[in-house]
Amino acid sequence: MTYRPCYHNANHNMDADPPIRRDNSVTCDVKIFTLGGTIDKDYPKLTSGYAFEFGDQSAAERIMNNHPNLGVSFSIESVCKKDSLEITHNDRVELLRAIKHYQEDVKRLDDEEISRFNEHFCMRIVVTHGTDTMIETAMYIKDKLNEGHRMGDIPFVVAFTGATKPERFVDSDASFNLGFAVAATAGFFPSGSVMICMNGNVIPVEECVRDEESGLFKKVGKSGIYHLPVSYRTYITR
Repeated sequence: MTYRPCYHNANHNMDADPPIRRDNSVTCDVKIFTLGGTIDKDYPKLTSGYAFEFGDQSAAERIMNNHPNLGVSFSIESVCKKDSLEITHNDRVELLRAIKHYQEDVKRLDDEEISRFNEHFCMRIVVTHGTDTMIETAMYIKDKLNEGHRMGDIPFVVAFTGATKPERFVDSDASFNLGFAVAATAGFFPSGSVMICMNGNVIPVEECVRDEESGLFKKVGKSGIYHLPVSYRTYITR
């Protein structure tokens, strides 16, 4: 896997190449993993094409690079480029492997590097994903990351997000959702939390469902109207 250079955007000149920090991507404040989905879909390159396709650059790259006054550094890594209905168990395993690889790299940092890359010393991880199976993947990641987590391990928070319209659309919710997800990892939730950040809400994945009529992601209510679909409970067997 290749890592993008990590840099701060605070004084970034959009007409110049981004300044490269001495540190590699491990010392970034926010690590973003991309898996495709609607958020990353682009206009077809062929003049006779009808279906959207995935381009060379992810939506997360365009969004983060187009905001020069960010107060965080970031690194982006592509895991796959798929519609979420095509995400397989192997893709989830690859995402888990990428996150664990990042965790292991962070563990190797010395105290000076740790204090420099994140004031609160919490791994801030964002995952962009298609909306149809986002909850399934997030549940898998939560279970797998927490099953081996021990006291004294490096704290982490993972935020999943996506979009209902491609980022290329002027009325897309992509930028709003990604910004929301980045903010959600900034120490507001306990270590080990895996959140769904959609529709202006941050919801623990174990309490999140998607309303079939509205398409909105919602927290399971006391009324019991929303029930976790069977597919979300059987993701690990696939």
